[in-house]
Amino acid sequence: LRLIGGPLRGSRKARLSVSREVSRPVPSTPSMAGAFSVADGPGGPIELRKRKLVDTEDPESTVCSTADVSQTLTGKWPNMPLEQDTFGMTICCLVRDFYYLSRGGRGTQWNRYVRIMTTMFLLLLCVILQIFLLLQVKHFVCAKAVHDIRVAYDAFQHIMYGGHTKELITDPVLERRGIGGMSGPYWNASRFNELAPEEQADACRIPLSQPVFFFGVLYIWTLTCFSEVKKCKELLMSLVFQTATIQDMADSLEPSEEDEDGFCKDTEEALLVGLTRNVKAFIVFLVLVPRLAVASVLLWIGCRWLLATATFTDLILNAVALEFVLGVKDLLYMAIMPRRNMVALENLFVRIANPQRESCATFASVIGWASAAAVWVLLYMGVPGHNGWQMVLRGYQWDVHAVCESWINTRYAV
Repeated sequence: LRLIGGPLRGSRKARLSVSREVSRPVPSTPSMAGAFSVADGPGGPIELRKRKLVDTEDPESTVCSTADVSQTLTGKWPNMPLEQDTFGMTICCLVRDFYYLSRGGRGTQWNRYVRIMTTMFLLLLCVILQIFLLLQVKHFVCAKAVHDIRVAYDAFQHIMYGGHTKELITDPVLERRGIGGMSGPYWNASRFNELAPEEQADACRIPLSQPVFFFGVLYIWTLTCFSEVKKCKELLMSLVFQTATIQDMADSLEPSEEDEDGFCKDTEEALLVGLTRNVKAFIVFLVLVPRLAVASVLLWIGCRWLLATATFTDLILNAVALEFVLGVKDLLYMAIMPRRNMVALENLFVRIANPQRESCATFASVIGWASAAAVWVLLYMGVPGHNGWQMVLRGYQWDVHAVCESWINTRYAV
């Protein structure tokens, strides 16, 4: 383990003894005299010093230090397990199997190569399935919904503005927009009754006709995708930045127990303490980049499909259905992965992504993610007077909500 910026030296038993000493909780004492030494200099403030373990050959030696008092007072951060899914199993395989191969192998090296190949196959299958589903949802599901809602809004615009419209787009679907908008001379709310009942229903069920309700649904979907982004960020911080860069994967694991020959057991708990640059690069490009890309594209396709959804009931169902693309990694892991690999993953721990001190800024950081999701929703769906980033209803004039209030109150009354 690393203590205060340097690798531990000496025997493995000495390192284990220091690790256990650091993780042992500090016992409570009747007075603070046992925890701090107090020196009151002439005319100066009282100075608090604590005893702290440092990187020495002798794990029992200690020195006095004034640094990081608050970290000791708040206790040791616990290590965290990897996620139980296909991406987590890929990381576990890279770490454990390269560790054994670098140590000369436990069992036959062929077993290690087979597990690496099968895990890479499962990862490739997961990414291919997710990309395939994204493309098919965009082509067969999202495209038709966008086509239908554009036709419905075009008919609404043509009638409500008495034919005084401008052609915004002619191909592949004719999209006309009323000249001047609701504040212009051609808008007439009474023309809503001239629409056929089907056209009234199609117009009033446009999600943007109920912007507050649609904002809530889109916000929840955005948080779902942001959770994937946050997990990628935490894995990047934990495995790339918080984990030490080493020269040999033989030193990558710190076991809780050791075999007689000095190997860390494959199914016993182990702490990841270091990774080579190559393994870190593999984790970034094989795990983090595909996972982040799928979440980002799914966020865009999901927002587009939800905005094109023609009924409020389907709006909720579609939001739930979209999540199954993110669940492919869990499905493949639970359905295909052998139990031994699952145990190996469950017993592999990594350092926490970003240890933080207790502070108002730490606790208020939740506002950052919540605000970022709200900003994305507003930028995508737009606000009255601004179209936003959405390209489903280009040039949307926010003129459906007002005339549909009475229709909504009548059709959805109980």
